[in-house]
Amino acid sequence: MTAIAPKPFRLEDYEISPETGFLPAHSPAEVQLPDIFWQVQKTASLLPKLMATRKIRSFLATILKVDVERATLTQMQLRQAMQVYSYLTHAYVWGEATPAQILPSNIAVPFYTIAQKLGRPPILSYASYALDNWIKIYETEPIEIGNIMLWQNFLGGLDEDWFILIHIDIEAKAASALAAIPIILQGIAQNNTNIVMGGLENINQAWININTTMKRMPEACDPYIYYNRVRPYIHGWKNNPALPEGLIYEGVAAYGEKPQQFRGSTGAQSSIVPTMDALFNIVHENDPLREFLIELRDYMPPQHSAFIQEVEKRSTLRHFVRTRMEKLPKLRDLYNDCVSQIEQFRTQHLKFAAAYINQQTAKSNNNTNIGTGGTPFMEYLKKHRNENSQHLLV
Repeated sequence: MTAIAPKPFRLEDYEISPETGFLPAHSPAEVQLPDIFWQVQKTASLLPKLMATRKIRSFLATILKVDVERATLTQMQLRQAMQVYSYLTHAYVWGEATPAQILPSNIAVPFYTIAQKLGRPPILSYASYALDNWIKIYETEPIEIGNIMLWQNFLGGLDEDWFILIHIDIEAKAASALAAIPIILQGIAQNNTNIVMGGLENINQAWININTTMKRMPEACDPYIYYNRVRPYIHGWKNNPALPEGLIYEGVAAYGEKPQQFRGSTGAQSSIVPTMDALFNIVHENDPLREFLIELRDYMPPQHSAFIQEVEKRSTLRHFVRTRMEKLPKLRDLYNDCVSQIEQFRTQHLKFAAAYINQQTAKSNNNTNIGTGGTPFMEYLKKHRNENSQHLLV
C-alpha cells in the first residue's frame, strides 16, 4: 500500500498569519455589527464616561436584550460582539464599590450565546482584551506602538492604553517566530540542519524584538496607576476571594442560575509562550501549576489552542539538536539562545509582576497575591521561569 503523505502544516489552517501572528490580519474592532447591536456598541464606546458616574449598573440594566440568533454574524463580527459584551460584563461586575454577584439576563444571555459560537467562556479573556482591541493609524505601516490605537477602554488614559498596546506589539513581533515553526519542523523531517538553524535564527531575532518591546512597559504605564485603575476591571471569578462562589448568569438555561467560575484576562492566555514551550520541548512538572497552564487554553481562540497541541505532537526539536550538537555546536548554541530569550521574557514578566502588583498596597477586590487569572502568580511565574532555564543544552 502507498503511504499517505502527512497533511501539510500551515499556519493559515489555525487562524495564524505569517505577518501578524495570532493577531487577526485586520482588526475586528473596525467591523460593523448588525443594527440590533447599536445600543450595546454605543454603550461600550461610552464606558469611560459611564464608569465615572459610579452608577454603571443601573444604566447597563436598561439596555436592550439582543436576540443573537436573529443575526447572521461572520467570525470577525462574533469577535467584535464578544469584545463588546466582555467589557460590558466586567464593567457591570467590577464598576461599583462591591462586585455584583448576578449578571442580568440582558447582558448574560447574548454574551453566553456569542461565547458558545466562538468556543470560549463568557468572560473577558486576553483575546478580546488584546488580540482584537486595536486599530491601525496608517494601514500600510506595521502593527506596532506608534501606528496602533486601542479601540476599547474601561476608564481610558495613557496607562491603560499603553499596557494593552505593549501586548499587541509583542503579538505582532512574534509573527516571524511562528512563521519559522513549519519550516523548522520540515527541516527536522528532512534531516536538514541548515533549514533548522535558519529557522532558529529567525526565532531568536523575534524574541530579541519581543523582549525589547516588553522592557518599554514602564515608559507610559505607571505601577500605581496600573494597579488602581487598570487591573481592577480585568479580574475573573474563579479562585477570587471577592467572588468566592463565582457569578450567576441570569437567564442562561445551561447554567441553571448557579454561579459560574471563570478566570480573568491574563497574559498567560497568550498563545506565544505555550507555542514556544511546545516547539522547544520545554516541559513543566506535572502539578497544579501545569494544570493551570493547560486550563488557560480553554480561554484562547480554539484554533490557536489546537495549533499549540499540534506543535507539541509534531516537534522533536530538542532531540534533533541533542543528537547533533556534538558535531555541530552552532545548532546547540542557536537552540540555547532561543531558550534563553524566552527565559529573559519570563524573568522580565516576573519583575513587572512584583513591581506592578505584588509590591502595591492591597485593596478590596484587588488582591496583591492573586493574579487576574486567579492564581498565586508570583509562585507560578518563578516556577515557570526556573523550569525554562533547566532546558538549556550543555
